[in-house]
Amino acid sequence: MMERGVVTVVAATVLVLLAVMALALFLPPFLESQTKSGEMKQAEEVREVFSQLQTELYRLSQGESRTFVFPMAPSSFFLYPTGNAATLSFGARWTENDFGRVTYSMTTRSYPSYTLVLEGGGVVLEQGRRSLVILPPFLVRTLDLGDNLVRVEVEWIYLVGENVRVSKRGPATLTLQGLEERYSVWAENEPNAENVVVDLTGRVEYDNAWGRYLQELRDELNARGLNASASGLRLTVSGKVTTPGIKDLYYFERYRKVGVWLA
Repeated sequence: MMERGVVTVVAATVLVLLAVMALALFLPPFLESQTKSGEMKQAEEVREVFSQLQTELYRLSQGESRTFVFPMAPSSFFLYPTGNAATLSFGARWTENDFGRVTYSMTTRSYPSYTLVLEGGGVVLEQGRRSLVILPPFLVRTLDLGDNLVRVEVEWIYLVGENVRVSKRGPATLTLQGLEERYSVWAENEPNAENVVVDLTGRVEYDNAWGRYLQELRDELNARGLNASASGLRLTVSGKVTTPGIKDLYYFERYRKVGVWLA
């Protein structure tokens, strides 16, 4: 009887050891997979919030406000840690024409770390050593008026508020409020410009991303026959007529100022 008992204990011990070995072998990859899935889901949710931010930014009238909620950490899997809390901040540089920006930075465990930025009415994604404008702004709008005349409207969006930074695992809220909107340049009953220059120098922080965006915008405008050129952070639109001294553009410049609050 004693021998049978010893055999049973040994067999049970072997089974437990095999179970522990199997757990040690398969659990880490499983937990890592769950972590990556949670971080990916959070990144998708954050991108959707930025998309909503951009949409409402252009809809806000003076005095109106909108509030948005940001997830600051991926959902946990049992007691397994799922990375650090994100950082949400608003900041503006002390330069005359700086747009100001909302920045969301997330350092992850499995999914590639990333930063999303709302500035100038567009959304920039920075991941690794590369940055690009993933949600372009409505920076330049054009309308063909016929007879080689074109309406060109440039819209500047400035975000203002106190420089602040929030980092926590619970949700963070961001509120936008329309403070001011007006036209700073207006064409009356005749063309008022030979060419229009859009210069982002000193206004944006992610120069490389915006430089590439202006090149893409140049290509789009040229496809419409509007004779555009781009160099660095400077875009020039000459319109359909390039003869010096002839004004063929109805140029409008719109200005928006939007307040930002974080909590």
